[in-house]
Amino acid sequence: MTGPSNRQLSLQLLLCLLLVGCGFQLKGSGSGPNNSLEGRTIAIISAQPQAELTAAVVQQLGLEGAIIGAPEPSTLVLKLGAERFEQRNLSLTAQARSAEVELTLSTAFDLLRGRQVLVGNTEAQVVRQFLNDPRNVVGKTEELRLLREEMRHDLAAQITRRISHSLRN
Repeated sequence: MTGPSNRQLSLQLLLCLLLVGCGFQLKGSGSGPNNSLEGRTIAIISAQPQAELTAAVVQQLGLEGAIIGAPEPSTLVLKLGAERFEQRNLSLTAQARSAEVELTLSTAFDLLRGRQVLVGNTEAQVVRQFLNDPRNVVGKTEELRLLREEMRHDLAAQITRRISHSLRN
């Protein structure tokens, strides 16, 4: 069997050049002219300052190039509400035990610049489902912990995207 022909290599090179030329970039790699958070100072006022969600938001803003600082008159202020976690049974087994569970993680946030409200009382939420095996309690507990951690990171990314979008407009 021989390697790819010159025609195939040329086609692959052309496709790569088209992809790069159109401005494609991976989700979350928002460095460039469209990144409206790069170099901006943002103060975070959280209802739960020591919570893992607050830490995830701080981390995500830092990845986008924002500088976390103290509130000043010209500084952007992100008011982050309390994290709310809900767990709801979607289906039951024949023994009336939970078979499928829906998890919802949500919070409310505001973005202000001085007295100007840029994003007012906005709700952000992430929803996940997982199958519950009642015979594997230890595994279920660990899976739930990992899912909540993943959901916090997704929620922080969602909040950061909304902030970035509102600053671009």
